[in-house]
Amino acid sequence: MKIIDPAYLRKKINKLNKKIHRAENQGVDNKVWWRKIKLDKLKYRLKKMLNR
Repeated sequence: MKIIDPAYLRKKINKLNKKIHRAENQGVDNKVWWRKIKLDKLKYRLKKMLNR
C-alpha cells in the first residue's frame, strides 16, 4: 500500500498541473474541467494533512 504523505501529494499536484496546461493548449475543455476538480481535491487533502 502506498504511503500518502505531503511529498507524494505535491508530486501528484505538479503532475496534474502539467496535464491541465497541456490540455488547455490542445483545447480539450472537458479534460481541463475534470482535472481541475481533481486538483482541488488534492490541494484540499494536502492542506488538511499539513494543518494537523
